[in-house]
Amino acid sequence: MPESRDSQNPARPAGPPPPGTWVLGRVRGIRLTMRFTWLPVAMLLAIGFATIIGRQFPELGNWRYVAAFAFVIAFTVSILIHELAHALVAMRYGIPVSEINLGFFAAGTHIEGERKSPMEEFAVSVVGPVASLIVGGLAYLASRAFDEGVGYVALWELGVANLIVGVTNLLPGLPLDGGWVLRAIVWKLTGNMHTGTIAAAWAGRLLAMAVLVLPVALEQIWGRTPSMIDFVIALLIGFFLWSGSTASLMQARLRRKLPGLQVRTMARRAIAVHAGTPVSEAIRLASESQAGAVVVIDGEGKPHALVSEKAVAAVAPNQRPWTTVSEVSTRIGAGHIIGVNDTGEEILSTLRAHPASEYLVLDADGNVYGVLATADVERAFRNS
Repeated sequence: MPESRDSQNPARPAGPPPPGTWVLGRVRGIRLTMRFTWLPVAMLLAIGFATIIGRQFPELGNWRYVAAFAFVIAFTVSILIHELAHALVAMRYGIPVSEINLGFFAAGTHIEGERKSPMEEFAVSVVGPVASLIVGGLAYLASRAFDEGVGYVALWELGVANLIVGVTNLLPGLPLDGGWVLRAIVWKLTGNMHTGTIAAAWAGRLLAMAVLVLPVALEQIWGRTPSMIDFVIALLIGFFLWSGSTASLMQARLRRKLPGLQVRTMARRAIAVHAGTPVSEAIRLASESQAGAVVVIDGEGKPHALVSEKAVAAVAPNQRPWTTVSEVSTRIGAGHIIGVNDTGEEILSTLRAHPASEYLVLDADGNVYGVLATADVERAFRNS
């Protein structure tokens, strides 16, 4: 199944589960969750499979529903095996995995961090579909032990379902696993990870368009008249592929801009004032020094707060002589200090892990260099 990747976030424990999910437990420290939507879909699949069993084995009566639901549970377990394969191989390479989210159509493994090599990318991505193919093959072989009966039908259907999952996920286009495999191959050939992402994302878009025209192609090639359900399914799958590949394409383009972002060039020059300094005086000093930020220092001259630009703007001009900078400043918290030599990836990591409007910038010797405003980083992103 497509895996969820947050390659721009540092490794972190999984936060509270989003609304609409159940927490099932943990495996090797990985949180297992399931979407509430699993239940209605499971019921629909069980009813459909029960109908098939009922036609072939009418003597089962209502037990056919029990057998059908057991099949759905077995298929869910096979999806878990697929996702665990991704997760365990990622952990084998030292890549943290925070969560596995189960669902029939959008299961995902939340893998933190970027792969360090094309080989890691290839191994982590291909192992899921391979696991599904193995499970499908084993289920098919197990069905041969039954000449007939419910066991034969259930195992045969489980084998077919897993073979479909494995083959489908190997299609070479994002956000499918095969898209990440293609990304690894292009990355290896070109030496550029972002080129691999762009190639795989465009391949995903081509797959999306192919899926949309598939019902018409079936009619033209095999003479099968497509139903309305065929068009609806094609539309849903095509939308999934298009939106996923487009998101990957946008992320790749943004990440190409990251090396050009440097704290040194974006930081605002700052002046240092004591906590009791009136806002009007701080503004005057900043203007004289052509500084764009104000740092509040303590009695020992150490910075401990940053004057908020928004808070200053909210103070009426006639009140600024009577308002001290301590009243419009924000204490410098953990993670709100950034190095002057930091660049794109490090900047984005700090902003995501410790959100704030301003950050204190220190030079290599630990002295105040200036202040980095989040607004300036966003502006640099847009203009780069």
